Amino acid sequence: MSEFRPYFTNDGSVGLYSEEYDDIYHSASGALTEAYEKFVYPVNWDNLLLHDNIRILDICYGIGYNTKSFLNFIFENQKKLLKRKKNLKKNLSNKTNIETIYTNNTLNINNGNYIDKLYTDNIFNKISVTAIDKNEILFGISPFIKTGVKNFKNDSDVIYKHNINKYLRNNKRQISKIENFINFLILSKISQNSAIFSANSFIDEILSDNRYAAYLNGKIKAVYKYLYRNIPSCPKLVNLHNIYYKYLSFCYKNKLKRYRIQDFIFNIKIEDARVTVKNDNNLYNLIFLDAFTPQKCPCLWSYDFFKELYRILDSDGMLLTYSSSATIRAAMSEAGFFIGNIYNKRLNKFQGTIAVKNKSLIKYQLSEFDFGLLKTRAGIFYRDQNLNAQNEAIIKLHEEEVKYSDRISSSQYIKSRSKNEI
Repeated sequence: MSEFRPYFTNDGSVGLYSEEYDDIYHSASGALTEAYEKFVYPVNWDNLLLHDNIRILDICYGIGYNTKSFLNFIFENQKKLLKRKKNLKKNLSNKTNIETIYTNNTLNINNGNYIDKLYTDNIFNKISVTAIDKNEILFGISPFIKTGVKNFKNDSDVIYKHNINKYLRNNKRQISKIENFINFLILSKISQNSAIFSANSFIDEILSDNRYAAYLNGKIKAVYKYLYRNIPSCPKLVNLHNIYYKYLSFCYKNKLKRYRIQDFIFNIKIEDARVTVKNDNNLYNLIFLDAFTPQKCPCLWSYDFFKELYRILDSDGMLLTYSSSATIRAAMSEAGFFIGNIYNKRLNKFQGTIAVKNKSLIKYQLSEFDFGLLKTRAGIFYRDQNLNAQNEAIIKLHEEEVKYSDRISSSQYIKSRSKNEI
């Protein structure tokens, strides 16, 4: 993991700094919190849960925060609703079997309330996730990453280099956590991929390195080591499901049986996301686009890539991303998407972008100012016609187009708007 440097973010979850991109993977203010606020809370749950099958495309899976947050959110709500179902049954004299829980409250996800009309029979067997990342190391360490750490100490070099200490000094910490059960589940899924886990896996080296011990989950490490200690001839962890019943606590055995969460499908793609998407003919209900910043990884933010994403998005699906750049929004719009804002209730501001085919799914419309910005030089998008160009070539082509464009600059546009308003 030499090319990645771990650090704790302000909500007690681990973020990574990339040597290759000289940038941080996750928001220093809270890696897990960001995943919830930009890829889970904005989902139109009432609409999503109507589908017989829920397909999710997680582009740049990384260490899995977006997928794990999605599963964790459903799992936590399932527990709440099943508890209500159990209590309700106790109060019913005829002990009627209740197949569906309908909550009386209006869904307020930011406050952690229940999902309205969430079916409790088994939602997890409806979920299929296709996760893409070029780096198998990130897949491999994703189940071991810690969350919910209250007291932590960081690598001062990373903090100094990227000026993230201002976030970490914030006393208003909102500690967030992924259930261990979700991490056990992810481990069971990715362990069946021979490219990630093999007899000579890099994982053993990482798990035994004291430099990373503070950032890794001891319980998940114990399960992994138990498997290799007891099944030394097994080249991959194909028998992990059986370990639940031999090694895990009664609590987790109960959860596995009750929620049947292991039934969800997890497809791993270790390759360039452009290759996967170009050859994919599935339709997805949700697309999580969490690639590195466009200035450093424009190949996953080009107009041509968004055209492919538009093709594989379901008619009432959603594409969610942290970026609110005019360059990216213009590419989305040109590719055919309707675009809107993602509202962060906790911070009381807009962060990120939602892109859809069905305009009625957009809750927070872009302003007239935002749409005007797309017509400036800031709205000139990246191009990658054959979806195989190097980042450097895409950036150079973009710079040339901006340089010779007759559009006004974004600064001129902002000044003219300010004068008109005055």
